[in-house]
Amino acid sequence: MFNRLTVLLCAFALLFLAACGGSRGGSRSFDDDYERGGGGGGRAAAVRGDELNEAQKKAVSLTDENHKLAREIFELKNRLGLPTDED
Repeated sequence: MFNRLTVLLCAFALLFLAACGGSRGGSRSFDDDYERGGGGGGRAAAVRGDELNEAQKKAVSLTDENHKLAREIFELKNRLGLPTDED
């Protein structure tokens, strides 16, 4: 059975792929725009950079929430006398 960390890692991977690919095709990169002379690529790269920053902030907040929940589960298991998982 998957634990929360595995599920969270999969969610981050999907979030990262969505942020990098999105509706822009996914195979193009900032380097492609730069090599072609831009054509507004700087602005598009800035938008992609903003999306990436937002995804990173969300990933950090989800990681913090996961750690908080893991600590809470550990404390509750200890209070109830249940064995704790040592993954």
